Order: sequence, then C-alpha cells, then structure tokens
Amino acid sequence: MAEPEPVRRRGDAHGLDRVLAFADAVAAIALTLVMLPLVDQAMAASSAQGFFADSWPDIVSAAISFAVIGIFWHEHHWLFVRATGYSPRILQIELFWLASIVALPVATVLDVVVAADDDRLALGVYVGTMLFGSLCLHAEETALRRGGFLPTVAREGPFERWLVSGLFGLAFVLALLFPGAGAAWLLVLLLERPLRAAAERRRRAAGRQPA
Repeated sequence: MAEPEPVRRRGDAHGLDRVLAFADAVAAIALTLVMLPLVDQAMAASSAQGFFADSWPDIVSAAISFAVIGIFWHEHHWLFVRATGYSPRILQIELFWLASIVALPVATVLDVVVAADDDRLALGVYVGTMLFGSLCLHAEETALRRGGFLPTVAREGPFERWLVSGLFGLAFVLALLFPGAGAAWLLVLLLERPLRAAAERRRRAAGRQPA
C-alpha cells in the first residue's frame, strides 16, 4: 500500500513562508533583470534624448515584461496568502510557474525587439509563455483546494475557474492564426470582468427562479 503524500499544514508555517519567500525572490530577480539592459544603455548614451530615441523598443519590451510579471506575481500572492499549507505536488507545479516567470523577459524580447512582422514562432512563444504561467497558477489553485489548503468557494463554477486560462488560450490560438495583429490579441483578456459579471447575473437569476 502506497504511503499517503506528505503535507505541510498551518503548523509548519515556516515551510510555507520559505516557499513564498523563494517565489518572491525569483519574481524580484526577474523584474530586476528586465531593467538591467536599460541601465547599461543609459550609461552608454550621450544624452537623454539619444537614449530614448535609440532604446525605445527595449523600453517598451521592458515595460511589458515588468507589467506581466507584476500581474502574475500579484495573482500568485493572493492565491497563497489564503493557503494553510502545501504538498510536494504543489511544490512541483510551483517550479513550473517560476520557470514561466523567468522566461517571460526572454519571450518578450524575442517578440517585441527581435522578431519581424508576422513572426508566428516569436509571438507563439510570447503568448504561450503567458498561457503556460496561467495554467500553472490554475493547477496550483486546484491542487491547493483538493488538498484542503484553501477554503472552498461554493459559488465559483468551472466557468469562472477556467476563464483567465481560457482567454489566454484564445489569445494564443488567434495569435498563431492571425499573427499580423501581434500581441494585440492579448486584449481579449479585457473580457474577463464582463464575462464574470455576466456569469454572476445568470447565477443570481437562476437562484431566484422558483423550484
């Protein structure tokens, strides 16, 4: 008979704190690495005007990477701030999520700075890295709930749980099919709030109907 999977619960708060501290450190290093090339270019520039004129693609790339990493870290933080423990399986998924974080600056440079127009590979790597990170967060949340490490959200259905990853997947498919629009396909993520609101209204309407 296989032994049950060992877990760390609230009693081992030090272990969970170390996991979160490591993840925060990786995200902070990734954010720092995003900005370091701009520091080197600024030191080599003859003037501020010359720096902005010559380095604007790198500035755009760095800004996008910084924003995306910040958003993913924010979601990760609010996921684990409610957690009461973790398991070895969650640690494994966490490493995959961290891999997506450290890969994002490279993927952004490939798409924004290096790639030519209609470069499906660069765009696919860029959006696909975000999709992978989103799926990892979803997998972590699922593992935390199944392990009893997160409170159950009774009113949250499969649609809400898969919404963000589904929108990333839609953006990924559209980017591969129509690469001419570039990263603009990520704008489909703006549909998240309206779709959540529509799902909530539909649930409330269904709850008011007589049995």
